[in-house]
Amino acid sequence: MTRVQIDSGDFRAALSTFATGVTIVTTSDDKTGEPIGMTASSFNSVSMDPPLILWSVTKTALSAPVFKQASDFAVHVLASSQVELSNRFARSGGDKFTGLDYLSNVGGCPVLPDCIARFDCQTWQVYEGGDHWIIVGQVVNLEKRNDEGLVFSDGSYATATPINPDQKSKSQTSAADDSPVDNLLLYNLARATRQMSEQFHQAVRDSGLTVPAWRVLASLYGQSSRDITDLASRTFIDKEILKDLLDVLKSEGLCEVQLQHDQITALGTLAGHERVEHLFALGAEQEKSALRDSGEQGLSELIALLAEAVKNTSDRRPDD
Repeated sequence: MTRVQIDSGDFRAALSTFATGVTIVTTSDDKTGEPIGMTASSFNSVSMDPPLILWSVTKTALSAPVFKQASDFAVHVLASSQVELSNRFARSGGDKFTGLDYLSNVGGCPVLPDCIARFDCQTWQVYEGGDHWIIVGQVVNLEKRNDEGLVFSDGSYATATPINPDQKSKSQTSAADDSPVDNLLLYNLARATRQMSEQFHQAVRDSGLTVPAWRVLASLYGQSSRDITDLASRTFIDKEILKDLLDVLKSEGLCEVQLQHDQITALGTLAGHERVEHLFALGAEQEKSALRDSGEQGLSELIALLAEAVKNTSDRRPDD
């Protein structure tokens, strides 16, 4: 097989299609005793006997030397309610433990509360893996509780909903199956969004874009400009992840990025506009089909109501 040069952007985009759980790995600096932690999705099992797991840390990370030398570390599997905690530990530098209620395990590692699972590990071996260190640990203690896990896929946070092969079809569903939740706006919004998004997001992927990339280019449609705080709110993407995505889109000529007084602003380009123009048309067709019994007036009224809900609620994050 002929080897080809792999583009880093294509590699990253392909990897993002693989949904992973989200973890925070913690340890203590052997020299200073300072608590250290970082968000990691590169967590996996290695062996059942002995119980071994692995994760990897980029060599350029500030905490990489500490993790490489650590004798113990703890892996926390995050619940779906812990997005802010994940964002906190995904940032580079700073004291990530300030204000957190945490304890220490027998290995001296910081232990975070409310995670759905925790693996206390002793370092088994550290391997060099390109630009990362691969750290293998032997599990010496674990804790688990039942809750919904946090998932990372296509550059965004998500939750994992079990697929029920025995779920009733629409034709089998009757009025007797209705429940109070069917009258809740949030439930119907979530269900409609999920059902309508499946087909549209597949069209986005078929066009060669990731869903987060589509959201960014759609927000910059018409060669608009938006600061990174506004763009993060519109695209549901964490700022640190969004910065990397903007760099990729810029390298492809699909947007421009300006930095002035530490403020990042993204600007749409003609190429970015043309890249998603057909997706806007497809989205409009799917919306009309979904509300075909209500007509264009019903669609316009629904969009106006949702715009009012967006205006009257806040998507501002504590660190914004």
